[in-house]
Formats: sequence, C-alpha cells, structure tokens
Amino acid sequence: MLFEQVVHRVVLPNGCRALLAEQPALPVVAMYAVVGYGARYESDTQAGLASLLGDMLDEGTAQRTAQDIALAIEATGARLSTFGGYARSGLSLTALRDDFPELLVLAADLLRHSQFPEDRFALCRARRLAQLQSRADDARTVASDAFDALVYPGHPAGRPIVGYEATVSQLTVDDLRAAYARFFVPNNLLLAIVGDLSIAEMERRLVEAFADWEPAPDFSLPNIPPVYRQSEPQEQVLVRPDKEQVHILLGHLGIPRTHPDYHALRVMDVILGDSPGMTARIPRLLRDELGLAYTTYANITATAGIDPGRFVAYIGTSPEHQAKSISAIRTEIERMRQDMVTPEELAAAKAYLTGSFVFNFETNAQRALFLIETEIYGLGDDYAQRYPELINAVTAEDVLRVSQTHLDPSALTTVIAGPVSADTK
Repeated sequence: MLFEQVVHRVVLPNGCRALLAEQPALPVVAMYAVVGYGARYESDTQAGLASLLGDMLDEGTAQRTAQDIALAIEATGARLSTFGGYARSGLSLTALRDDFPELLVLAADLLRHSQFPEDRFALCRARRLAQLQSRADDARTVASDAFDALVYPGHPAGRPIVGYEATVSQLTVDDLRAAYARFFVPNNLLLAIVGDLSIAEMERRLVEAFADWEPAPDFSLPNIPPVYRQSEPQEQVLVRPDKEQVHILLGHLGIPRTHPDYHALRVMDVILGDSPGMTARIPRLLRDELGLAYTTYANITATAGIDPGRFVAYIGTSPEHQAKSISAIRTEIERMRQDMVTPEELAAAKAYLTGSFVFNFETNAQRALFLIETEIYGLGDDYAQRYPELINAVTAEDVLRVSQTHLDPSALTTVIAGPVSADTK
C-alpha cells in the first residue's frame, strides 16, 4: 500500500518548516531534519567542509559530550545518523514512540548547539584524511571523480563531496563553526516526522524543541552559477598499472530532478541500462551475451537533483575488452536515439518501476525522507499516488523523443582508468 496519509504542514514563526504524518502501524517514529547546506555552497579551497561538518554534528554540544549522545542512543535502541551531502546536511532519527520525545530534544540540541570540540575535530579530520588516501587507491572512484570534473567544469558538482587531501588538511574547527553558525538556522531548516504519534503531539513537541530558536535575519542561500552540457567530446586516460581491471565511463550532463522529461527518462533508463534483471540493453548485451563486463549500467535520472545530474554509462572490464566495450556502449546509446523501443521493453520497464515503487515506503524513515524529497522538488503531496500514472503514461514515442533530446553520443566525455597506456583510444 502506498504512502497515502495526509501531510500536515507546520511553519513556526522563526521560519522552521515541518511536514508531519501519522503512521500508527508500528510504535515507531522517524524524523529527517535537513538544512540547505552542503558541498554545493563550499568554496574550492574548503572542499570537504560540509561533509566533515555533517559527520561531526553528534560529536558534542554545549550540554552533551559525544559519549553522552552515544549512550542516549544506545540506551533506547534508537538509530541516529548525521550527514553532510551535496545540497543538504542534517540528521535522521528513528526511535520507539515512547523514546522519541526525549530524543527529539537531543536531535534539536545537535542542530542548534553543536560545538565541534577541538579534540574530536582532530580525530575526525585525521580519519577523513585516511579515508581520502584509501579512496585515491580505488581506480573506479578516481575515474568517477575525473568524469565529474570534466562534466562540471568550474562547478561545485565537479568536486567530490568528501573533498581532497589538500583541502581537508587545511580545514580548521573555526571553519566548521562558521559554516554551522551561518547555515544551521531555523529559517533554513526543513523537518519531516512520520510515525505513531498524533499530529497534535508532534506539533507540540516540535514547538517545544525549536520555537525559541532565533532566526537569522535576511538569510539566503548563495547563488550557484548554472552548468551547461558540453558540445564537444572529451577524453581522459588515467594510467593505473597496478590494477587488473579497466574502468570506463562515458556520458555528459544530465537533467535536474524537476525536469518535465524526468519520468520518460526514468523509463528510458530501465530499458537502456538501469534495471536489476536481464531486461536492460547494455547489461544484457555486454555482460550476459558478450561476457565483456564484470559490472555495467547506464542512467541519466539516478543523480538528478537540485542541479543537473549526469548521464553516465559505466563498464568495468578487462584491458583486452576495452575497445569492444566502448564501441558496444556507443552503439546502444545511438540505437536508443534511432529506434523505437519495443512494446515488450516498454511494458517491462513500466511494470518494474511501478512495482518497485512501493519499496520506497517500507519504513517510517523512508517515508520521512520521501516527504523531504517531494517538498524540496515541489512534487506535491499526492506524488506517491500519481507516480504510477506518470510512468504508465509514457509512450514509446516519448522515450524516443527524450532519448534524442537528452543523449548526445557525438559529444561524450570518456574517462578510462586502469592498466592502459596514456594514448589509448
């Protein structure tokens, strides 16, 4: 059964917005709390700041130490996670109904009064630097980062969210505190609470936890310049002689989540290269029929967000199969633009998308996140009910049109990483 309950909106006088929905099936309550802040709003020299800040939200407040916070969560069996992403940062909380009010107070403390203690900062930064060193040894990750840098030149989406060793090593605790003070304000906060509490109880607890938080006068998010799809092909080869596998990415800029072609492109994705079974063309041909791939896929909607995501086709293969793999992927992209998909392909893609959609609502945490997403992208409170209709309305002609509009095999970025020569083609 889809997520059908009425969503109640609350806006506190300080600008804090909340989406509330009752779900009494289990005595569990979940909350997502996000602020408009992330890697999108960092400078190049502070790359990785938002990610590190998100990781440190639960490392201590004015009233609680990191150990106090951990013990409070452990004692109730609740789940708390904090995060700093591309455009949003914050936390998620899932707790039993009777524990939720007390833990909501704790979550509010993290959002309002995190201190980022010096000793904890030193440990967290050291851990992040170690992760970045390990990350640099992963050829697939390195290839993906290089691909993003080419597709998003001069744009924050072209940087890894976790930053670079050179930038993270220069971050200070004062940098975190300054960003926290600027962006973690009630008039930049959106919450969703879903679970086994009445709406009246949710609203009362919300007011108690957040209503006395002073808003930031004239707060606004920084303007981020638009990014445009390339018009010429690009290629980069990253020679990694110590690796056995070649990682290949082909693609270009995609679409934002709010693009009107999103649902037709979602259907196209499933047909071209983004379904788990043997129905998608690229995995079926390259992996199952030709035996070229360990892993392969293609999609344009997976990363669609506040900024355009990326269209990317990926394959991990052996060096001797590199040229054949690239040629086969290009052929399938071009075929998607030239030929109408078959009725069987269209029906299978729609059945998969409408049938799997229900799994977005298995837990209250998933439901709360869904409310956040629908609010941010203006999808409407009835989006869960309309989604099957939107997918089923897609025609073969729609798939051909959006393929021709949004896929450009003549201007692809190609990144190859692995045991290859620098002048490979």
